[in-house]
Amino acid sequence: MTHTTSNDSLNESLDETTAGALKPKRPPVPKLSQKGLGLLLGGALLLAGGTWSILQLTRSTHAPETTLAPATTVETLTIRAQPIANTLNLSGTIRPADQATLSTRVMGRITQLSLESGDRFRKGDILARIDVTDMTAQTSQAQSGVAQAQSTVAQRQADLSRTQAMLNQYESQKIEAQAALQMARIDQSRMSKLRAEGAVSQDRLDQSNTTLAQAKAKVAQADAGIRQAQAAISQSQAAISQSQAAVNQAKSGVTSASIGESYGTVIAPFDGVVVQKLAYEGEMAAPGTVLLKVENPDRLQLEIAVPEENLRFVRVGQPVKVQVEAANQTLKGTIQQIVPAADANSRSFLVKIPLNNSGHLISGMFGRIALPVSGKQETILIPTNALIQRGQLQGAYVAETRGSQSTAVLRWVKTGQQRDGQVEIVSGLMTGDRIITSNIGQLSDGQSIAFRE
Repeated sequence: MTHTTSNDSLNESLDETTAGALKPKRPPVPKLSQKGLGLLLGGALLLAGGTWSILQLTRSTHAPETTLAPATTVETLTIRAQPIANTLNLSGTIRPADQATLSTRVMGRITQLSLESGDRFRKGDILARIDVTDMTAQTSQAQSGVAQAQSTVAQRQADLSRTQAMLNQYESQKIEAQAALQMARIDQSRMSKLRAEGAVSQDRLDQSNTTLAQAKAKVAQADAGIRQAQAAISQSQAAISQSQAAVNQAKSGVTSASIGESYGTVIAPFDGVVVQKLAYEGEMAAPGTVLLKVENPDRLQLEIAVPEENLRFVRVGQPVKVQVEAANQTLKGTIQQIVPAADANSRSFLVKIPLNNSGHLISGMFGRIALPVSGKQETILIPTNALIQRGQLQGAYVAETRGSQSTAVLRWVKTGQQRDGQVEIVSGLMTGDRIITSNIGQLSDGQSIAFRE
């Protein structure tokens, strides 16, 4: 019994020993002292420093050497806010004071239209002709009608003259007959008394009675002739009036035909230039067909639509300066007209300013004016020669200094009104900025600069 128990204990001891040998064991973590930790950190820093030195050595070995560009010498100006008068800025379009659309007023073929776009002409020149043969025939016919009617009037007037002469003759006869009648009455009265006294014979009384009757008959005959002549005169006068009406009607026909014939000729209404040709020789034209669009380039005006709330700042006769950037010109002008009717849609009033065209202004250009209003405001003004243009953008170079290095920094700006060689800066710069005013064409953004002493 005792022997068996000893063997079992031995076997269990061997099994535990074998299992412990087969199971992996973690090595114990050594604990570093402060001295060991310091040595470890120092080694890491030494390794990193060596690596950085190698990289710098490699970079300096393989990178190309660069040289700094020489600094550009410039002049500068420190920006300060300046008080300027408040202004009302208005803009408009340059248009011709004289412009017209020439069209036909009759039906016909275009026989003359030689002008082209850009051709100049003088007032009264014939610009186009339309075939109006039918109108010419009508004019001739109407003129013949006038001549015929005038001939009839002349004939009626001759008849009237003859009738007037007859009337005068009858009136003379009546005067003579009345005188004879008066004498016959006196004689008959005397003979009647003498016969009653027995102083004369009956034959003598009968003779005086006969003479009296004849005198009365002559007076009556003269009266009848007068009445007949007067009736003839009235008829002649009526005929003359009728004939004169025919003459007037015929003349009206001539006028109408002549006007229609004149429509075949298109006359230049003013000195000008052709801006658009819309028809050609040989084409058929109907009434209203547009042939040419013309204008006078020598008489231009700036037309500005002024909002109703700003109309109180505008008056006729007010002098203004007109800026035309496309022509690089500033012109003197005077407000000539304020159209007294507002546009129904925009509630604005059209203002017209005549311009003296020296040859550089063209219809359609953009123009601006600045009208003074009450009060003043602080704003930034810089010389116009300090601006640079990049397409539609404007900018200015600002000098910035860091340490001993000064550079030109490009800033984009928004400009306002210009006056006396200066331009208003609405945004992009501020007071205290030091802008560069010389050699700006030689600068680029970030370029080194030096200041001229």
